[in-house]
Amino acid sequence: MGRIRWALALAAASLAVAGVARADDALWRRVASEEGIVVFTRHMNSAGTNPLAWDETGQCRGEHALTPKGRAQAAALGELFRSRTIRPVVVSSPMCRCLETARIAFGDPVVDPALRETASGDAARSREFEVAATRLLVRHRGRAPLVFVSHRPNIDQLTMELIEEGEILIAKVDESGRIDVLGRTRLPDR
Repeated sequence: MGRIRWALALAAASLAVAGVARADDALWRRVASEEGIVVFTRHMNSAGTNPLAWDETGQCRGEHALTPKGRAQAAALGELFRSRTIRPVVVSSPMCRCLETARIAFGDPVVDPALRETASGDAARSREFEVAATRLLVRHRGRAPLVFVSHRPNIDQLTMELIEEGEILIAKVDESGRIDVLGRTRLPDR
């Protein structure tokens, strides 16, 4: 009886993995074929002393930087798109860990200073971010999907979804900037 239960559990796990793979494939087909798609992702694995530090000069002094794991994750993100021949438009926070993620994955992104992390921001700072992000989402929505490289609190503010490191949130954005989340997937483990 133990072998039968084990075999049934293994079969159920295999079916669950197959179901997740089909769901991921369906999401990626939408990314490749539908207009108005936006892919939200956090910066990849980073380290440093102050996650809210931002060096406006672009020299990254005091900012978190990607770790070797983060650089490998960023390369995997880019490969997800290249392997599907998807060429996105990329928008990024100006903070170095986001810029490095975007550049490794895709090349130079569109950047706006208002897209920096909002975790410590007051209501006015949060509103500044939301207005700038919505403006960029609407401006760059179109046939090519938009990849938005940002920070967890910023993505949460726009989508009402918390995403973890290595997760990818796929959504549609309409002409008014309203975001409809379609699903989520993960980077492959490296």
